[in-house]
Amino acid sequence: MFNACRRGPASLSRVLRAGSTLHLQSARPSTLSLITQCATKPSIESRWVHVASQLRQQATGAQSVPRESVQNQQQNVAVTKFQELIDYNLVHPNVVNEITRGMGLHTMTEVQSKTINQALRGDDIIAQARTGTGKTIGFLLPMIQNILRENPDFATRKRYSRARPSDIRSIIISPTRELAEQIAVEAEKLCANTDLRVQVAVGGNSKRAMLRKMQMEGCHLLVATPGRLNDLLTDPYSRVSAPKLTTLVLDEADRLLDDGFSKDIEDIIQLLPDRREVERQTLLFSATVPKEVMHLVRRTLKSNFHFVQTVQEGQQATHEKVPQRIVTIPGIENYLPCLLELAKREISKAAEAEAKGADFKPFKAIVYFNSTANVELAARIFEELRAESGAFGRHPLHPTEIIEMHSRLTQERRTRASDRFRRAKSAILFSTDVTARGMHFPNVSHVIQMGTPPNQEQYVHRIGRTGRADQTGEGFIFIPEHEIPEARRRLRGLPVSPDKSLEASKLDMSREAQLPAGLATSLDQLFAAVKIVDRDTKIKAYMSCMGQPAASPVDNVQALNRWTKFGWGWPAPPAISQSMAMKLNISRVPGINIQRNRLFEDRDAADDLNGPSRSREGRLDNFPDSRKFGRGGDSSREFGRDSRGMGRGGFDRRDRSTGRGGYDRRDRGMSRGSRTDDASSLF
Repeated sequence: MFNACRRGPASLSRVLRAGSTLHLQSARPSTLSLITQCATKPSIESRWVHVASQLRQQATGAQSVPRESVQNQQQNVAVTKFQELIDYNLVHPNVVNEITRGMGLHTMTEVQSKTINQALRGDDIIAQARTGTGKTIGFLLPMIQNILRENPDFATRKRYSRARPSDIRSIIISPTRELAEQIAVEAEKLCANTDLRVQVAVGGNSKRAMLRKMQMEGCHLLVATPGRLNDLLTDPYSRVSAPKLTTLVLDEADRLLDDGFSKDIEDIIQLLPDRREVERQTLLFSATVPKEVMHLVRRTLKSNFHFVQTVQEGQQATHEKVPQRIVTIPGIENYLPCLLELAKREISKAAEAEAKGADFKPFKAIVYFNSTANVELAARIFEELRAESGAFGRHPLHPTEIIEMHSRLTQERRTRASDRFRRAKSAILFSTDVTARGMHFPNVSHVIQMGTPPNQEQYVHRIGRTGRADQTGEGFIFIPEHEIPEARRRLRGLPVSPDKSLEASKLDMSREAQLPAGLATSLDQLFAAVKIVDRDTKIKAYMSCMGQPAASPVDNVQALNRWTKFGWGWPAPPAISQSMAMKLNISRVPGINIQRNRLFEDRDAADDLNGPSRSREGRLDNFPDSRKFGRGGDSSREFGRDSRGMGRGGFDRRDRSTGRGGYDRRDRGMSRGSRTDDASSLF
């Protein structure tokens, strides 16, 4: 305190000797009052530090504050509002104004306040915080200020930039492409009034186009995924380097390790400048801090790093304001009926509220599956839903959009899907976990999880896509009966309550029953849509579930076979190879359909296309009239007339289950001369 008071008059005398004129705002105390009250009012001390720093700036004409000065100020100032960063001259106004005026943010969240205050001192940080609490601004703002402090010329936007690909000052590593692009968008907003150039480098895009853009515009702040960043730094022809690197950020550090990026991270760090020669700040952000993250901390952070924890021990890392409900269902075949019933119910509520002029939140949901194949299948089925009025009727979920997101999409399509879901007022996003970490989608009303999540942390991250930024939301998870023991173990301690409000969750689809009119209509719509989806998409979904770890392989196989029979109308489940069955240790499980060998498989495939076929079990398939429905028969064309994707003679080129002359045995529920597996018996 005594040193701070003594430093003020010295600065003042230097200014007076230089002939400068001191102008203080009338709202601030005079220099004399600050000196006399210094020993009694510590709160004013921080103001005096601010005044002294202003005096030094006027005397020297500096455009930024040295790091030592910032550290001295930060020892006495703990800012909680973004405007205070300007008042205390901690961050350049061109950056802060984009937050306060452009984004409309004024008060910092807890993680922002703690990380910004610490990071501006130059400390290495590992920060643990809940999802949706603004971690991105927490590391972007001090990162940008660090660059401006060392290079004041970058503080204002210039018409022409002289930046080069070797001018990288900060690197942000993200585990997913979508999150990297999202961070880059936020960084560009904060740098809009500065001369800093932001670039993004992710897989799935053209490397040549990305390099061309970087070489034309230059780069100061690079947001990248580990694989593409490693590729750029090791490519001698890319001209991408970071000899003046000041800040390295690892966002979602636990996910980086989960996805097996630890080796890439180590290689990248070896390619960066030696910290003994070029001082570098490292920031790690994560919603969870497992032991693996601590190993990364010891390898990458300084020994005196600071740990910022806004999730206390024993406190749930999910927003308590998000109601979380678990729905127990008889089997996997109940997934989509329950989802459709829930979607119709919430869309109807929103429509009624809008008609009454009351406040309402449109139905905007993210539906998570554990595999890409199941995301594709569910999205296709919901896209093919048709109203009772026929193929040209309005979609049953109108005006809700159907969107899918998974790793098999090109990066261009993934970016387009993300932007489309962000802009949508009402939509259902069928997604894998590529959107579960760090992604921000506005106004998400529901997060719906299908099946037991891989672990509790992933469940928490998924739920974190709703209830963000003081918004409300709900969480649902559908668990088949055979997964309940494992789900109970993985979700232990979470605030999940049972929900029995959905009629479809009580439906045993293996038995006939009298159903409410609304549920019966939904089941008819689903069954019609299932018939349209091609066989290959269904088999991939079946095989993806077969390959996932299961507590009981017997229960898992039986549940999947039940799904194909009562959810798709297939008399037999898809056949899998003997080698695959042995690899999964299910070759002796009852109900598994093992294909015999390649010779018989090829012969059966040829028979299926050309004439009387033998089933995979070796029995002759019995048709209503084998002579009438032979190859090229007129009746085969008649049966295929109303189906999509039909080729010559009614052959469905999308569904390979078609038998002689194009007659679809499995998906249309026909066997042994009569329709025994029609919609009424299936549902």
